[in-house]
Amino acid sequence: MIGKSAKIFALLIALVVWAGLVLQFSISVPSYLRTGITMPGAIIQIFSFFTIQTNLLVAVCLTGLSVLPKTSWGKFFYRPSVLTAIAVYISIVGLVYAVVLRNTWQPQGLFKTTDFLLHTISPLLYVVFWLVFVSAGSVKWQAMLRWAIFPLAYLVYALVRGAVIGWYPYPFLDVAKLGYERVAVNSLVILVVFLIFSALFIGGSCLRRRITA
Repeated sequence: MIGKSAKIFALLIALVVWAGLVLQFSISVPSYLRTGITMPGAIIQIFSFFTIQTNLLVAVCLTGLSVLPKTSWGKFFYRPSVLTAIAVYISIVGLVYAVVLRNTWQPQGLFKTTDFLLHTISPLLYVVFWLVFVSAGSVKWQAMLRWAIFPLAYLVYALVRGAVIGWYPYPFLDVAKLGYERVAVNSLVILVVFLIFSALFIGGSCLRRRITA
């Protein structure tokens, strides 16, 4: 069962991430509406970003752990494999933004605030939570294959939707500008990064077990 300290920290992180998500929606929806996009279209557009999906996963996970730990929801997210998978996803969000996307736009005002919350603060706080509270050495190496389902499904979704509507959520996936060959290479690079991060988190968990044994 999750301890009191873990619940408190999980709740604090969840509140920060929920705040970032609510702020993102509250400023992005009106912005999209001004361009002629419908309300459902605006919501789908926002949810089409891997950053939003992953931060929502973080918020839902930590809310379950802190508020409803005894429910099937809380128990599912308390699994070390699930917690570690989310750590991989949110770490990649932070890394890709810092290395690839940070210089592609210059957010101002509240956009800058939510940008900072969802791309920097959320990954940092969640990784700290993982380091402190997730059981060491309790994740199998085979889990990497299951973890890959989410990012691969997202990639298929982003490319199919982009081909239909002519809009891609990230410049490195923009087939219209880069072509399928370049996007395939970019996707392969991100897959390699995903596998490296997965190995680092699982290996780090095993190392922590040896050190604390």
